[in-house]
Amino acid sequence: MRRPRSLAIAVLVAGPLLSGVFAVALPHAVAAERTPQIRSLDRRIRDADRHMRTWQHRLDRWQRRVARVAVSVQRLSERVESGHGAPVELVVASRHNVRSSLLPFRLEQAHRRMRQVLHDAEARNAQQQLAAWGTYRSDLQQARREIIRSPRHPATGEADIVPGEPVTYDAWAAAFLARVGAPSCEENLVVVVTWETAESTEAAYNPLATTHAMDGATDFNATGVRNYLSLAQGLDASRDTLELGAESYGYGAILSSLRACSAAETTSAAINASAWCRACAGGAYVTGLLPIVRADYQGHASRLISGG
Repeated sequence: MRRPRSLAIAVLVAGPLLSGVFAVALPHAVAAERTPQIRSLDRRIRDADRHMRTWQHRLDRWQRRVARVAVSVQRLSERVESGHGAPVELVVASRHNVRSSLLPFRLEQAHRRMRQVLHDAEARNAQQQLAAWGTYRSDLQQARREIIRSPRHPATGEADIVPGEPVTYDAWAAAFLARVGAPSCEENLVVVVTWETAESTEAAYNPLATTHAMDGATDFNATGVRNYLSLAQGLDASRDTLELGAESYGYGAILSSLRACSAAETTSAAINASAWCRACAGGAYVTGLLPIVRADYQGHASRLISGG
C-alpha cells in the first residue's frame, strides 16, 4: 500500500511583490473582519509578507553583486579599448606596464565572474520563492475580499486553504487532521509537518506520498505514488490509506495517537513502526526528523505542497 521513499528536501518557488487593499464595502464587513476565517487569512498574509521580505532581501543582495561585477567589467573593457592592454612583449618593463599587459586576462576573469553571478542558483531560487509567495499572498487577499462580500463558513475543515492555490505544509496538515477526525493541536501539527518533510515529494496534492488509487489519479513514479486531481481528492486518499490499512498495515496506532493528540514523539514512533515506510531513512523515518522540525517549525511548515 505504501512503497519506500528516500528522504529529500525540496526547494520551492517565488514572484512579483504584490500589495493590495482589502475591500470593505458592505454593511456586514466589520462583523466579517472578526470571524476566525478572516483572522486566519490575516495571519497567513502576514506570514507571506515575512517570507517575501526575506527572499526580497536575498534578491537585493544578488542584484548588488551583479552591479559591482558589471562596473568592474565596464572599467576593464574601457581600459583595454584605450590601448592599456597591449601584449606584454610590446610594453616597457615597468611595474605599470606589466599591470597593463594583464588587463585582457583580468577582463576575461571579470566576464567569467559575471556569468557565474548571473547563473547563481541561490538567486534563481530567491526569484522563484518570491514569485510563489507573492502569488500566494495575492490569492489570500482575494479570498479575504470574497469572504467579506459574502461570508461563508466551509464545513470541509479546509477553511484556511484557498482552493486551487499553493498550500503550505501547515495548512495541509490542519486539513488532513480534520479529515481523520483528529484535533489540530500543536503536537499533531508538528508530527504531520514532519511526515510531509520526510517525504518532500513533488507528487500532486499528495505530500505523504500515498499509493492509494483514486478516480483519475495518475502515477507519479514507478513505485505507484499518485498524482491526485485536487486537494480534496488527495486528502481523501491519505485518510483512506490510513483507515483501510488500520489493521493490516498497522496504521490504526497512527490514527489513535492523532485523535488523542498524543506527543509528537509517540505518533512519530507509530508511523515508524507501521508499514508506511518501514526501514526508510536508515530506520529513522519521521522519528529522526522530528527534533529538526520541532526546532524550526515555521521554516518547515511554510513550505508549499505540490499542486496540479
